[in-house]
Amino acid sequence: MMALNMRKALNSMNLSLWEEIGDNLIILQPFMDSLIVRGDGCYLVDVEGRRILDLAAGQFCSILGHNHKDFVDRLKQQLDNLTHLGDQYMSPGVLKAASRLAAIAPGELNKVVFLSTGSEANECAMRMAKAVTGRTGMLAFARGYYGISLATRNLSTISDHPGKVDLQPAPINQHKLLTPICDRCPIGLTYPGCGVACLNVSLETIAQHLENIAAVIVEPVLSAGGMIFPPKEYLQKLYTVSRNIGALFIVDEAQTGFGRCGQWFDIQNYELEPDILVVSKTAGNGYPAAAVVVSEAVGKKLEELSFTHLSSHQNDPLAAAAVDAVIDIVEKEQLVEHSRKMGIYFMDQLRALKNKYSIIADVRGRGLMIGVELSEGLLHPERHDIAFDATLLCERKGLHITFSYFEPVIRIIPPLIISEKEIDEAVAILAEVFEALQNGSEECSLLIPRNRRSGPFIKRMIGRRSPVLWLRKMWETAPNQWVRKLKTKLYEAWR
Repeated sequence: MMALNMRKALNSMNLSLWEEIGDNLIILQPFMDSLIVRGDGCYLVDVEGRRILDLAAGQFCSILGHNHKDFVDRLKQQLDNLTHLGDQYMSPGVLKAASRLAAIAPGELNKVVFLSTGSEANECAMRMAKAVTGRTGMLAFARGYYGISLATRNLSTISDHPGKVDLQPAPINQHKLLTPICDRCPIGLTYPGCGVACLNVSLETIAQHLENIAAVIVEPVLSAGGMIFPPKEYLQKLYTVSRNIGALFIVDEAQTGFGRCGQWFDIQNYELEPDILVVSKTAGNGYPAAAVVVSEAVGKKLEELSFTHLSSHQNDPLAAAAVDAVIDIVEKEQLVEHSRKMGIYFMDQLRALKNKYSIIADVRGRGLMIGVELSEGLLHPERHDIAFDATLLCERKGLHITFSYFEPVIRIIPPLIISEKEIDEAVAILAEVFEALQNGSEECSLLIPRNRRSGPFIKRMIGRRSPVLWLRKMWETAPNQWVRKLKTKLYEAWR
């Protein structure tokens, strides 16, 4: 009843605007009812003045928060001078931003190209690796997500939709590693005694392809894949393997870069220095900016090969200004340290909720990259995902969260500027939501967005069964069958 009353009182102006001017937007994904008109730090504000605490930092991009004054001023200053150049000229601002990014990048990563999106940057990194090595194969995590282009999408297992013609033709020589999920090991072992045997199983499965692998590409945290934090030992061993087989090591820090995990780049928490670092999302604080940063050796080889990569918005002055401003503000406001501190505080509060609510199966994280896994025991075959229910219920209570694929895991990835007071506000709302879901006191179907474009989209999606549940089922069947054939003979041999 409370949810129904909330819905009746909410969004009259939002829904009116959807009705009046919403027809010309093609709906490729569902949207909430609230139409956002401005940002204020960690909050989004809709047309009715309703404030929504944003624990997703936009699409994990706005690490400085929404409408950060110093950031906006820097972009305005650049707009007054120069917005766009093209491929034939360079500006001092781009050179300065490249120098700043190289200065904070790990080790010998000191050659930079600025691009627009993570998909474009990962495509560029993959091309570079193929050019440098003379090979064509790519190796990535089975639960990884690398972008929306044809090559990056097909390298992402969450896009494995059999028969989907829009993802075809799939590039050849793209191979997958079992994701090291230690609390539900894909080969049924226990970490750390397993010696990360899942990596050995993966390598044995694709052994005949290893000599053609140009690069291994990894996310230090598999966000879309379930907020998975690979063990340090695993990534270090994978790094060594890449060296042994002559492949480059690419790290995609789209979500984890620029301080979110308590270091400038999360790969530093693993004490590894990649050959290629890819940044996007956080790099521009919401402005579309990305970069590929390569080592001195890779950069030299690319220049010797006369490797070219040309696009309309490559090394744009405005994108470079955004990256430069992000670096300056993160340094000035000590947000790397703040992220580490607030992450500890946030996880402490969430673990206190876990002790109170059995619906919470796990809390895991590093810095302000946090996953809250919900109990699959509360799933019902005919309902949509419990994480989806939590998302809708949180939104109606003024809290924006997202969830991952596979298991029901809430993603908490707020702006780095978040305060203890705002964390307390978020935790209070989450407590209400977990209480309601655990007791079944909310009818979540009543919370589905009512705008005339998204509501029908969601209902059709639910009618065909949730893609989240479908993807989880896909994982539970195919990879387990894949591994079962190898597990006994391989593991006994290694032990």
